[in-house]
Amino acid sequence: MANTDAFPYEHIAATDTRSEPVGTAVNQIMPPLKSAFDEVAKASLPPVTLGFTLFHFFLAVAYAIFLPPELMPQIVPLVGGTVVFLLAIYALIRAWEMPASWAQPVGVGIAALSISIVFVHLFQSMEPRQTSILTFLLIGMSVFLLSWRWLGLVLIGTLVGWLLVVYRWQLSPSLVYNGILLIISLGISVIVFYARRQSVVRYELLRWQDSQLQAQLQRRAKQMETSMSLGQHITSILDLDALLQTVAELIKAQYGLYYVAVYLLDTELNGYLERRVGVGGNSNGQKRSQMRIRVGREGLVGWVAGNGRHLLVNDVLQDSRYIPHDLVSQTRSELDLPLRAGRRLLGVLSLQSNETAAFDPEDLPFLQSLADQVAIAIDNAMLYQVERSARGLAETMHKMGRALTGTLEWNEVLELILGQLAELVEYDRGSVFVHRGGHLELVAARGFPEAAAPRQIRISLENESIFREIYETKRPLFIPDVLQWPDWRQIENLPLARAWLGVPLIHGEEVIGMLSLTRETTAPFMQESIDLATTFAAQAAVGLENARRFDKTTRFSQQLEYEVAQRTQAIQEAYARLEQLDRAKSDFIAIASHELRTPLTILRGYSQMLFQQNSVQQDEQIEKLARGIASGAMRLEEVISSMLEVAKIDNRALELYPKQMSLATLFSHLGEGFADALAERNLTLTVVNIDNLPLVEADPTALEKVFYHLLVNAIKYTPDGGTIHVSGIVHQANGNISSADKVEILVRDSGIGIDPAMHDLVFSKFYQTGEVALHSSAKTQFKGGGPGLGLAITRGIIEAHGGEIWLESPGYDEKSCPGTTFHVLLPLSLEPIAAV
Repeated sequence: MANTDAFPYEHIAATDTRSEPVGTAVNQIMPPLKSAFDEVAKASLPPVTLGFTLFHFFLAVAYAIFLPPELMPQIVPLVGGTVVFLLAIYALIRAWEMPASWAQPVGVGIAALSISIVFVHLFQSMEPRQTSILTFLLIGMSVFLLSWRWLGLVLIGTLVGWLLVVYRWQLSPSLVYNGILLIISLGISVIVFYARRQSVVRYELLRWQDSQLQAQLQRRAKQMETSMSLGQHITSILDLDALLQTVAELIKAQYGLYYVAVYLLDTELNGYLERRVGVGGNSNGQKRSQMRIRVGREGLVGWVAGNGRHLLVNDVLQDSRYIPHDLVSQTRSELDLPLRAGRRLLGVLSLQSNETAAFDPEDLPFLQSLADQVAIAIDNAMLYQVERSARGLAETMHKMGRALTGTLEWNEVLELILGQLAELVEYDRGSVFVHRGGHLELVAARGFPEAAAPRQIRISLENESIFREIYETKRPLFIPDVLQWPDWRQIENLPLARAWLGVPLIHGEEVIGMLSLTRETTAPFMQESIDLATTFAAQAAVGLENARRFDKTTRFSQQLEYEVAQRTQAIQEAYARLEQLDRAKSDFIAIASHELRTPLTILRGYSQMLFQQNSVQQDEQIEKLARGIASGAMRLEEVISSMLEVAKIDNRALELYPKQMSLATLFSHLGEGFADALAERNLTLTVVNIDNLPLVEADPTALEKVFYHLLVNAIKYTPDGGTIHVSGIVHQANGNISSADKVEILVRDSGIGIDPAMHDLVFSKFYQTGEVALHSSAKTQFKGGGPGLGLAITRGIIEAHGGEIWLESPGYDEKSCPGTTFHVLLPLSLEPIAAV
């Protein structure tokens, strides 16, 4: 490719500059060198200005010391002012970005100022020795200047000025000596200038050579990068279309081309190239571009395909073989490379640019190598495509058989028939017709326009000759052009059919339907396609018949499922109704409990008032009645409190007030409360391992209710003379007593037990174990009556504390009394719970 970033001296060959004299090279590159000279002078101007400043400073000091008194007032201020002026110039140069072309004129101005001061001193002192100062100034300027013109101006001006100053002086040996010294200084200045200038020229030439080498290396690196990038991308691509698209896009992006196209030999039309991919160009001309090119006869690409050699055209408009296209109307230069795999020509790679002479002939070997690499990848993709097609045909046939026999869904089988058949035989529209009664009903369609409503198509068989022929012969029917078939009837809203193939669907000895395949062109169905369609139709007929039978069974199953769903919905509705009733019951309990508290309060108040009457105290019978009223009121209050507790638990409104408490103290208090009941029924309550339990964080009142109900339950269902045993266990984390996090309380009785099937139900509201004495007024009597809320309250409080409660019992037996053990597991630390 042409290098657009070449060095300004690109017309000098890098390999030739060493053999040419430097002066020749300088003459060839003089216009570009001027800017280089100006840049060098610009870089040297600050130190040169500072040097002249120091020179004049020391000169002013010397003048102040050694000049005669009559000359000092005129010369010293002049030199001192020059020092100040040069310092200002130096500061301006450092602060201001001066154009490079101004550097040498400014330097010449500084030199002229310095030389003028010497001339003033020379004129006033009339001492020829002052000429020696000019020597230093001239040599200094010759090191700075790089232009013959400015150097000549300084030298000639100095010489002329010196002659104008001394031309009136009397000739003397000193004047002659200093004149010769000035001439020698001029010569030395020229020599120094020439050496300095040539060194700069050589440096610039070397830099130009280096840039040329770098550009060449960059071009080679870019070529290697392109080759590696292309190789990495295309080696793993076996899909031909994806491969060609990737190749074209990568090459266009790497080289910044206007258009890249890949042409391959057409396998169907011998002697033609087909454009398989094109990237770039004019998108508006894409559809109108020529897609096929005759080999050897059309265009530059055709010439390359016919001759098998690459072709580089720097200006396509000057080549008679070029055929313009609207797709690539801006093409100006073109490089076409043959794509060869061994000796076989596969196609042509066309690279086009919108600039003339955009391709470097030196890059042709690399680009041809790149084209060969692409050709190998294309050949591999073609071989893979052929192998995949053969393998795909075998796999498709096998897959079709498995698919059609592997499903019994009617609609799925219909979709599979047309979808799988499309992989074997190419068609534009396909449909499956089923013979039902006196009609052909279209049950599956593919490739039909949406407006056609293909599922509504039905064909009467009364005057239909095509299906009758297929039905009678049980063989496929191919019509090359339906327009030439007298009995063909075109269906409305469908594109015009041309070639048509009908294949019978045979199950057993009966034709159950037909496959209809339509092409909208006269491209014929080859015998191979007809045989494949016929073989496939035999499998499809079996699948259809199986699906039909399964569909009938499925419909029956769906009816059963519908009825089951109806019953399930009814059950769900009943369950929802029960939940609603349960919520209503909870609401009723809460309301009733609150409403009963008012008459209960009145009842207890009046009973208290009766006890205070002397007449009641004096009459034993009346006092007994009053005590009965008070006992019943107390019992009723306990029932109402239990109902309220249950209501709070159900409504998650139970409030806890936890603090550190001792379980030993709790059970000691409860034991005292039950002492009379235990003694009355000769029951033994044993409490062990409770004193060793750590403190727990809990609501004391709520926890007392828990174990109160558990003890009441144990007393109630333990026959007279039985035992109740309470014990505690510490649950230790990692076996360390200091890391205990839970305690477990066990309440075991020797009572009648609980049926295992009822272990969960006993914690439900109003549940009672066994037959209870409904009218018993004593809750601690054996099987005494009660509301059945104690264990429900117990579980609610335990769960509110983050604990667990469960029971163990072998079973229910009033004779053997297997007993029951309640387990209460409580955490030592209670998480904050506002309401439960």
